[in-house]
Amino acid sequence: MRIDKIEIENFKLFDKVEFSFNEHFNLIIGINGSGKSSLLRALAVALGGWANAYIKDDRNLRPIEKNEIREIQKDGRFDKTKDTLIKTYGEARVINRYSNDRKANVEWTRRRQENQETSLSGSIQYENPADGTFSTWYSLNFNTLGSDILNYVDKGRTFDLPLIAVYECDRLWLAKNQLNIEASAKAQYSRFDPYVDCFHTGANHEAIGEWLLKHELASLQLKEETPVLLSIKNAVRNALENCTDISFDFEEGRVIVDFEDKSIPFEHLSDGQRTILGLFCDIARRAAILNPHFGGEASENTSGVVLIDELDLHLHPKWQMKIIGDLQKVFPNIQFICTTHSPILLRSIEKEKIIVLEDGKQSQSEIFSKGRDINSILYDFMGVPKRTQEYEDKVDNLFGFLDDENIERAEELLTELKKDYGERDAIVIEAQTMLDVLKP
Repeated sequence: MRIDKIEIENFKLFDKVEFSFNEHFNLIIGINGSGKSSLLRALAVALGGWANAYIKDDRNLRPIEKNEIREIQKDGRFDKTKDTLIKTYGEARVINRYSNDRKANVEWTRRRQENQETSLSGSIQYENPADGTFSTWYSLNFNTLGSDILNYVDKGRTFDLPLIAVYECDRLWLAKNQLNIEASAKAQYSRFDPYVDCFHTGANHEAIGEWLLKHELASLQLKEETPVLLSIKNAVRNALENCTDISFDFEEGRVIVDFEDKSIPFEHLSDGQRTILGLFCDIARRAAILNPHFGGEASENTSGVVLIDELDLHLHPKWQMKIIGDLQKVFPNIQFICTTHSPILLRSIEKEKIIVLEDGKQSQSEIFSKGRDINSILYDFMGVPKRTQEYEDKVDNLFGFLDDENIERAEELLTELKKDYGERDAIVIEAQTMLDVLKP
C-alpha cells in the first residue's frame, strides 16, 4: 500500500489543499498551528477506510469527527462548513472479481456532509501483470474487501496485507499491569488484529510482551528461535545502539532488554529508549502478525503506511540523527509520513522528502538541509535567530565602544560576555583581539 496524493476540503484549518508524498519517507515541518498534526489526522481518516474494510470494528472506523470540520467566521460568529471531504490516491493490493491477487491504482473518498455520518467510496484500476498496463476504472467495493481476502487465503494461497499504524504524541509504552503468562500463552491472533487498534498505538507495551512470550514458548518447543522472533530481535538491535537482545522473563512476567554491559526491564528504560524501542518493536510485531508467511523477513517485506507525530519525541540528538535511516533500513517497504520540529532530522533527509507547511498550505520553497549545520537550518528554514536578542544587543554595544575606542567600557562589557558565553565564543575572541590592538 502507498499514498501518492491527498486532497482535503474543509478539514480543521484546511480550506482546499492537496499534498503529494514520496513513496518512502516524508517529513512534515512548520511552526505550531501550520497544520502538521491536522494533515496527519486527515491521512488517518483516509486510512480508516481501509482498516475498517479489512475488519469491521468501532475502534478503527476513524470517521471525520465533528470537531475536525472547518469553521468559518461570519458576522461575528463561527459556523461549521457543510461538506468536509478527504480524497486520496495511491496503490494497493486487492482480490479482483475473478479471485486473483492484483496490484491496483486506487482512489477513495471519506466525506461528511451536514448532519450525516462519514461516508466511504472509491474506484480501482487493476494492473495486468503480463504487460504492466492498467484496466479501466471500476467501483471499489469496500464492504467485501476483507471477506474477499479471507476467502482467498482459506484456499491455501498467500496474500500480503498492508501495515497501517498511527503513532501520536502519547507513545511512551508504559506497562500498566504484569502480564498473565497463562492467558498470554493461550492468546490467539487473527491476521487482521493489527487493524483493530491501528489508530490507538503506543499506550502500553503489554501487546509486545504478550507477543514475545508466545514466540519464546514456541522457540523453547522447537529448541531454536522462530523466524518471527528473530525478526523482532533484529528490529531491536537496529533501534538502539549497543542493544543486543530482547526477551521475556517468565519469572518476573515482563520484558527484558539486553545491552552489551547490562540488562534492563523495559519499564525502567528512559523515555527516549522506550519510545524508540517500542516503535520499532510494535511495527515489527504488526508486520509479523499481518504476514506470517514472510517468516523472519516480515519487517523487510511488509508494505504499508505509518504515520508518526513528532518523530523526534523524547529522542537524544544522537538518536535523532539515526532514526530516519534506521526506520528505512529495517522497514524498507513501509511508507513513513512524519512530523517534526527538529533541525537534526532535517539534516538527515533529502529535500524531495520534506513537506513545508505555512498557514495551512504547502510551501513551494525547496529545503536544501541535508548535511548542513544545525544553526543554518534553524536560521534559514525555521526562522530562529542565530543569537538571542540580549546577546545581539550586548555585542552591538561592545563593538560600538570599540569603534569609539572606549577601552574601559569595552573591557567591562567584554567581561560580561565572557561570564555569560565563555571565552571560546567566536565573537568574544574577535572582540578580545580588537581590544588587545587598541590597548597602549
